[in-house]
Amino acid sequence: MNDMFAHENGFETVFRDSKDGLAILKDDMFVDCNQSMLDIVGASTREQFVGFTPFDFSPELQPDGRRSDEKGMEMIKQCLDTGSVRFEWVHKKLNGNEFWAEVIITKMVLNNEVVLHTNWRDITEKKTLELETQVQKETFETLFNESEDGLCLLTTERYFDCNKAFVSLFGASRKTEIVGITPIDLSPKYQPDGRLSAEKAVEIINTAFTQGTIRFEWVHKKFDGTEFWCEIILFKITIKDTEVLYAITRDISEKKALQLEIAEQKSTLETLFNKSKDGLSIIADGVFSDCNDSFLTLFGFSKKEEVIGLNPLEVSSEFQGEGGEPSVTAAEKRMSDAFIQGSTRFEWLHRRQDGTDFWGEVILTKVTIKDSDVLYGITRDISEKRKLEIEVFERNIELKASNDNLEKSIDNLKETQAKLVESEKMASLGSLVAGVAHEINTPVGIGLTGVTQWIDQCNVLNKRYQDGSLTEADFEEFINDAREISNIVHKNLERTAHLVRSFKQVAVDQTSEEDRQVNLKHYFEEVVFSLASVLRKSNAQVTIECPDDFIILTNPGLLSQVLTNLIVNSVTHGFSDRQSGQIKMVITEVTKTEFRIDYQDDGKGISKEHVPKIFDPFFTTKRGTGGTGLGLNIVYNIITNVLGGSIVCHSTEGQGAQFIIQFSVSDRIN
Repeated sequence: MNDMFAHENGFETVFRDSKDGLAILKDDMFVDCNQSMLDIVGASTREQFVGFTPFDFSPELQPDGRRSDEKGMEMIKQCLDTGSVRFEWVHKKLNGNEFWAEVIITKMVLNNEVVLHTNWRDITEKKTLELETQVQKETFETLFNESEDGLCLLTTERYFDCNKAFVSLFGASRKTEIVGITPIDLSPKYQPDGRLSAEKAVEIINTAFTQGTIRFEWVHKKFDGTEFWCEIILFKITIKDTEVLYAITRDISEKKALQLEIAEQKSTLETLFNKSKDGLSIIADGVFSDCNDSFLTLFGFSKKEEVIGLNPLEVSSEFQGEGGEPSVTAAEKRMSDAFIQGSTRFEWLHRRQDGTDFWGEVILTKVTIKDSDVLYGITRDISEKRKLEIEVFERNIELKASNDNLEKSIDNLKETQAKLVESEKMASLGSLVAGVAHEINTPVGIGLTGVTQWIDQCNVLNKRYQDGSLTEADFEEFINDAREISNIVHKNLERTAHLVRSFKQVAVDQTSEEDRQVNLKHYFEEVVFSLASVLRKSNAQVTIECPDDFIILTNPGLLSQVLTNLIVNSVTHGFSDRQSGQIKMVITEVTKTEFRIDYQDDGKGISKEHVPKIFDPFFTTKRGTGGTGLGLNIVYNIITNVLGGSIVCHSTEGQGAQFIIQFSVSDRIN
């Protein structure tokens, strides 16, 4: 049989010595092969190969699901038709192990007979690598397309691919809106540091290509023009022999807003500390660790280094006043009270560097700095106050000696009246403070509980990480819990912030005498919001009807006082012994700088004989339960004397009360 096919020495040599497995196929059966073919299929003799078909060395099915004999006959037919065919095939060794091969079948004539020359080359390693590469490619594409972060690929000139998250991040509807544009097209003209976005972007991209990677924060711009903060990581990668940048973009607007808010608060606190006219200091471990310039001036020091490390006793008199308590025992008690109670206020006899003593009012408050409890001290020189107190005391003795009882009685009456009016104002503010404190307590408590739980879960996660028991499921659970907790904390802190903003504005206005610009409707709504706890006690509802464009220049604190007193009056008198109540206010324009308020409640009303007296000072029907009779008197004085207006009350017992108020403002803002 060998002689039939080995008539040419050259072919015989190539056939026998080739590293590829070579065989002759005739009538669908192998009739000859070389040693490499035997090695490939794991045969030790030619008899284990010759006389068999290609399908004896193939699994029943090929990877595409087709039968090996059916698909193989198609390849043979194609070879007979075209002369040669190359393809990849899964073969099977004699021991049953499958392997990938690159097969070339060539039609040829030997001894006047058509035969097929087959060439097998084991490509298992190559194919395994190709399959692994394909899996990696599919994995990368899945991660790329399904990532929650915005992912994109770009050159130095433009974006050429991105995922769904990136499209959504910028408010686009499809990828084609992104591909082809540049990062500058999605950025404002300037970055927050004042640099041109175009100039800074080129510098960052060049750095990424040079160093291989870079992480930075950037302000991007959505398609609708909205700007937002991002954290971006750029990686240099190679795709088809070309270096490009792979970018990970994450929206950090909330995080950045919080950072900026904290930085602003820190800056504000540092400014308040350094610029305060009071002497401010920090006491840690029993000695001063910091102070402001006013403290240095107050005690006669020239620089802060002279104070840091001093014990407070070193700037104190030996005794607290003539025959007073020793400073060493008094100081220990005051600081202990501050740590236990959180804060304490007292008067203290200090000693300057030049040896002179002076009285100071001191407030010590326990604060936490870098996880350590320290005392924050406020020191105010009250020497003049003490001197004045002594003078007043001596003067009072003289007045008593002169026995001018009539003048003293008049003075006391005026003083009492003024204090009562001021007390009524402060009582209103105090009620507001108590109400807001009550409202804040719940969301702050929820926020604190959430943060505490989050810290505990962080500790548990860290412990599992340290001892190697952390699983992917644990981490995913932690992420989900953290997201839920952060949402709860954020929601409650937002409510707290709203309450504080409303309280701050209303409280400042009630203690200020300056005019400022306000939106009448919005300001009245803020005042009502700040009185939520007062209204809730009587289940009262307030309705405000006012156009949105009433923007005026006035002293809003006066209007706040009027509105607060009217609402408290309705709750205290009109809705007492009732399950609920309704208050309605209608604000209309009389002239450009004059407005009218129609205030009505559906309370129990005012008796006919009391209506003419309600604006008189000290008139009240609740004197036995704490009423002073100054609430509506203050309203009347503010409206008629300060705001240049008028107020009239209409009421029928059992049918509620109505107040018609007309007042003037400094200006109307268009």
